[in-house]
Amino acid sequence: VSTQSTGSSGINAEYGKQWYQRRVREFQTIQHYFKQINLSSMSEAAAERITSTLDVANMLPVIIAIVIVILSFLLIKQLGRTKGNNVILYGIEGAGKTALFAQLVSGKEVQTQISLKENTAQLGGTPPVTVVDIPGNVRLRSEILNKYAKSARGVVLVVDSGEFVENKRETCEALFEVLINSEIQKSRCPVLVLCNKQDYEMARGAGAILATLESELTVLNDTAASLVDDSGSQKTLFPRGSEVKFERVSNPVTAVGATSVGEGVDIAALKQWIMEL
Repeated sequence: VSTQSTGSSGINAEYGKQWYQRRVREFQTIQHYFKQINLSSMSEAAAERITSTLDVANMLPVIIAIVIVILSFLLIKQLGRTKGNNVILYGIEGAGKTALFAQLVSGKEVQTQISLKENTAQLGGTPPVTVVDIPGNVRLRSEILNKYAKSARGVVLVVDSGEFVENKRETCEALFEVLINSEIQKSRCPVLVLCNKQDYEMARGAGAILATLESELTVLNDTAASLVDDSGSQKTLFPRGSEVKFERVSNPVTAVGATSVGEGVDIAALKQWIMEL
């Protein structure tokens, strides 16, 4: 878990300052030495080489100072970055989010129904995380996502692999909502496409689903870009005409298969993913 450490950053800053001061003294000594040399007694070429060396000696402390400032900024930024504690289950209605939530929290299969309110529960571990099951209602889900996005540690897009072909457009829209969310982008938290219901006879594999979603996102992004008004309120991933590739988006996107109900329950890959967040 990344936590902000004021003491560590203070020590690093002080060490950097002392290191820089030592280098400045060294260069000042070199500069003093060169100034004692009688340039008039040398050939023109030799004098030019000495003058060039003096210019470099004068500039090096400045260059070093700039490098130290940049490195210190990056170090402090990294130390100050904290991860959220929410693992968000997102997707369309009927994908199996609540059944998955129950398996994660209690390891049991439960009877589920369409809900208009999110479910939350804490998972043990180090550190503990809060699992948030967001309802798939198209009018509510993005609004509820905004409520938890700022503290997102990871987002799981739950996909019904058995009916993916029929629902690929709406599934892609749900993924698009995640990827254009400003807080999700800012956190750069991982996004997992969880291809649920792999026990279904017509279930598509994780690789095929990920490739299809990538293609659909290109079409959806172009559509969204064409609807941008003068205020720029409509968000897009890339400019119109751009091909959407997961390696180019702000958040790392991967996919795994899973089964959340029945005799062949298997959510091991999801549990491993959460542990590694």
